[in-house]
Amino acid sequence: MAHQDQYKKFIKKMLGSKVFLFLIFIILIILTINLSQESYKKYQLKKEISGLKLEIDRLEGSKQQLSNLMEYFKNDSYLEQEARVKLNLKKPGEKVVILSRDSVTDDNVKVSQSGALATENQDEIKLEDVNLETPNYWKWWEYFFKP
Repeated sequence: MAHQDQYKKFIKKMLGSKVFLFLIFIILIILTINLSQESYKKYQLKKEISGLKLEIDRLEGSKQQLSNLMEYFKNDSYLEQEARVKLNLKKPGEKVVILSRDSVTDDNVKVSQSGALATENQDEIKLEDVNLETPNYWKWWEYFFKP
């Protein structure tokens, strides 16, 4: 029993000493610093993960747009349009009319009953294909720089 009393006194003396309290305080500070660092690392990882998820969503949307665009490019109507515009191809039995600005004037253009234009020596032309009006930028140029 005396041995146990001595042990209790030693423990009380240790716990009450300033050196022990200082060591406990240092250990708590170290643990707090480590906990703060780990919490910050966890926050940074969550932030990076959320950024990567947003990037994944953006890339998936872009992928979907590109796949839709690929499907459109494979479509027969697109291929026909490109063949007409870039390769100057036409369907059998179809007539192609080429107009320059010089050949289309008010004097030699007639409007047919269907609402299409026709010159004296050419077939009908759709109104959407011909722009007879002077561009706006050219009107401004003439306004400021011609007497």
